[in-house]
Amino acid sequence: MNFMSRMCMPGTLRRMMLAASVLLFTGCATVHDMGLTKSTKTLDLKGKGLVLMSMEISNQYKSDYQPQVILAYVETPDARQKADRHNFKTDLEGTVSSSSGSRYLLRMDLEPGHYVVRGASCMYQGIFIMAQCMMPIHGDIEVKANSVTYIGRASGVMRERHGNEFRAGPVIPLVDQSVTGFASGTFDVTISDQSQEDISAYQDIFPALRKADIEVHVLPPFDRERAQRWWDSNGKDETQDVKHARLDAAAVEH
Repeated sequence: MNFMSRMCMPGTLRRMMLAASVLLFTGCATVHDMGLTKSTKTLDLKGKGLVLMSMEISNQYKSDYQPQVILAYVETPDARQKADRHNFKTDLEGTVSSSSGSRYLLRMDLEPGHYVVRGASCMYQGIFIMAQCMMPIHGDIEVKANSVTYIGRASGVMRERHGNEFRAGPVIPLVDQSVTGFASGTFDVTISDQSQEDISAYQDIFPALRKADIEVHVLPPFDRERAQRWWDSNGKDETQDVKHARLDAAAVEH
């Protein structure tokens, strides 16, 4: 192995381990671009519903390492296959400046039906550090055909984790996740109705929404107990308490 290969290996390993951790959180899912762009002049939903939601994220635990939202993911209840899970990639068009750094204006087009907005996969990437975390939401929505619905703003603040609270991110890669505080942190999440500010921002950026009839149905307050049950069960169950311990908790605490 030559010198350059040795120098590149740690970064390559980090990227591979980070990719594995993303899969741990999101599972096998269909990845989508946002359903509306600046170049869209006329809104044609073709039987789908367009869901608008803004997100903000802040690391107050290790403030030098501020994550960015890279994916918002939505799934059907009791999702079992790829077609049941939808990951929407954030983009520069929908990223605006805010007091916390960035606000992400999501535009998610979905077939009519019941869904759960699980949360957002977020990442910090520096020269030597690359880490991933999940901001949970776990909010139920009903998508109607040919409708545009604003469901609120999710604001996540990362703080130090206590006891068995759900982690902000996975334990591996050990150094990256530890330095950023993602492995030893957790999230406090607030869902709020910021429709006046957000809808104005949407309509300013995306011309196709300026004449749209936008309904406002804000998600209920963040349910921390529901998020904890989902985390305790490794994303398999959110309806009842699960007794088994997580492997990554044992790796860090023992």
